[in-house]
Amino acid sequence: MLDRKPSQLSGGQQQRVALGRAFISEAPVCLMDEPLSNLDAQLRQEMRQEIRGLQRELGITMVYVTHDQVEAMTMADRVILLSAGRIVQNGAPADLYETPENIFVARFIGTPPMNLLKLARGRTGAVVLGSDGPQVGSFDLADAMLGVRPEHVVAGLDDGCPAQVDNVEYLTVRTGGRVAFRRGDSTRLSWAPGAAHYFDAASGDRLMVERDLPASMIA
Repeated sequence: MLDRKPSQLSGGQQQRVALGRAFISEAPVCLMDEPLSNLDAQLRQEMRQEIRGLQRELGITMVYVTHDQVEAMTMADRVILLSAGRIVQNGAPADLYETPENIFVARFIGTPPMNLLKLARGRTGAVVLGSDGPQVGSFDLADAMLGVRPEHVVAGLDDGCPAQVDNVEYLTVRTGGRVAFRRGDSTRLSWAPGAAHYFDAASGDRLMVERDLPASMIA
């Protein structure tokens, strides 16, 4: 690009030149504000790998602002997630994905996002609102929200929660191969107990259940 004037460069080329200038300065701290926003999808993927590799090779600290959660989750050592100017969670990418601190994080992180279901009081404990069971939590969780990641949901088992297919897309459940569901079909959805997350329906904050507590606090 050295023989071209800035006006002769496309937006993506200008952005890549700016990235090169930032790295070649060898500053100990590099601040980037959505540096890949003008690039097409394939080039963004390639540049994510290039930037991450350069950051590790040069050993610089990089503060990287992005609205693209894929960039945040694949490039960061630590993610600070903001909502309305306030920090809602600060941690490693795995922490935000596996233990979201509130409903906002659960909905924001993940493609597709976490499934969130309102709970109600059943005969033996908490059940999904509108169903008769099975039990998905204790009585004290009856007014909470249940969250389950798509990859933890299994469709078609007899002992699962009743559900009806509203649309066929790869959004609610991740399953291998082709599926035979059609709109209007009935099925049942199941997940392992350890895959469930619980949130306060009013505040949206994560509720501590037994698996979240240190062993010393469990009787």
